[in-house]
Amino acid sequence: MQSLTSLPKRLGLKKAKKPADPLRERALAVARQSKLKPVELTGSRDIRRVSSRRLRRIELHRSRRTRSWRVVAAGFVGLGAAYGLWYGGQIGTLYTQAQNGIGALAVAAGLGTSQIALEGQGHASDAQITQALDVTPDTILLAFDTAAAKERLEKLSWIKHAQVMRLLPSTLKVVVEERTPYAVWQNKGKTYVIDSEGVVLAPAVPDAYPELPIVVGQGAATGAKALYATLSDFPELKRQLLAAIRVGDRRWNLKLTSGLDVMLPDDNIGQALTALSELDSQRGLLNRHIASVDLRLADRVTVRLHETPSLPDGGPPAGQPTTPTASTSAVPKGNT
Repeated sequence: MQSLTSLPKRLGLKKAKKPADPLRERALAVARQSKLKPVELTGSRDIRRVSSRRLRRIELHRSRRTRSWRVVAAGFVGLGAAYGLWYGGQIGTLYTQAQNGIGALAVAAGLGTSQIALEGQGHASDAQITQALDVTPDTILLAFDTAAAKERLEKLSWIKHAQVMRLLPSTLKVVVEERTPYAVWQNKGKTYVIDSEGVVLAPAVPDAYPELPIVVGQGAATGAKALYATLSDFPELKRQLLAAIRVGDRRWNLKLTSGLDVMLPDDNIGQALTALSELDSQRGLLNRHIASVDLRLADRVTVRLHETPSLPDGGPPAGQPTTPTASTSAVPKGNT
């Protein structure tokens, strides 16, 4: 059997030529003219792919440049618009309107502040607390600044410490620790109630706090705690105390319920009161009809009588210290 490949020759048919590739022919012609060695190409399909990739990369790069310039241009336009709004005073208005709209939606959704749960309040009024909190039913609970509210509450005279917490969905819980009234302070014709640190809590009438001691004068508010701490060691004297008067913001005079004035030194108050207590135990000094006891000198106690007419037999002038006797005397400390 003859092969199929020899059949065209027997029939006298010519072999069909491949169609000419124009790109290949052009490349060969250029090579012949320039006398260069021809380079075998891989086909028009590969050329198109390489050329297409290169163009795409360039186009992509140009596209990126174009987009970056567009972004820069848009940024300048945006800045110009923002400046125009700011210069015209419109940014604040737009922001406020947007904020109000969001707030209204939150309140409508039940996220406003419907109530305040208050704990520890005794003296501070509801009005003082709500004003310090600065909260209304339209206040969005999630956006409420609890730290700032705490600071405002602790600026109130009665409140020493405060805690402010959110209880979702709409309750604000406030826990306060109030200052404790310690004494009534009289100064320059006005009367206040103070705590142990001398903080003025509120104006007060003299009879408003009958259980509290009275301190008088400049510096008495801040010095009261130290004085009464010392007096706690002398309960009988403290029981008879009517008021403590600050003199020159450096020392104290004690006014007793009997009218007796006890003049204390600038320092070593405990030592002076110990001497007075010994005299009272030995001679009943605090129950005698005397005007004052002067403890300002470290080595003696001076007693002054009430003012009375001079005696016919030439007794001591009224209001002058008497000579040492068993009843009233200028007594060196430690002597009987």
